[in-house]
Amino acid sequence: MNHYFIENQSLLTNERLLELSIFDMKLKFMSNNGLFSCNKIDDASITLLNNLPPLVGTILDLGCGYGVLGITLAKKYILELTMADVNAAALDYAIKNAKLNNVSATPVHTNSFSSISSKFDNIVLNPPIHAGKETMYRMYEDSSRHLNPDGSLFIVIQKKHGAESTIIKFGELFENVNVLYKKKGCYVLQGTNK
Repeated sequence: MNHYFIENQSLLTNERLLELSIFDMKLKFMSNNGLFSCNKIDDASITLLNNLPPLVGTILDLGCGYGVLGITLAKKYILELTMADVNAAALDYAIKNAKLNNVSATPVHTNSFSSISSKFDNIVLNPPIHAGKETMYRMYEDSSRHLNPDGSLFIVIQKKHGAESTIIKFGELFENVNVLYKKKGCYVLQGTNK
């Protein structure tokens, strides 16, 4: 699974079209081998989308993959979208998918926030579990520094992948921590700055 973080165009051998019906919208996403959840839209991402409060302003889809979270939320709430990923192939697909769904987006090829200086009202993240806890925690820490006042980081995480320790980490980083969803070992968390 480390191939999600590696530049390897040879993995892109089987392009396919995925569809998502959500929020009274029908969205389409191009995917390919070598991308995270290439055969179907990740269930955890759908859980995250379905358990967020209404959003306004700017949004960063951090580790965007082929763009499901950011594109869906930008289209629903008319948000100013930035999509960021370390994998250039995934980012290329996110750009294609933004156009496919008539969403304007600014793409950034970056490792976490290494190429991002802006601050955002919202950051969404389906953490890269297989990159390890150190990488995930760095993304949380960097996110807390790249939020506007009253801005929030929203993540989805499984209990078996460290949800409880993540709640503790959020408590160290954010003024307010909310568990927006907790069912069958899946958590949607919100960390908000003041």
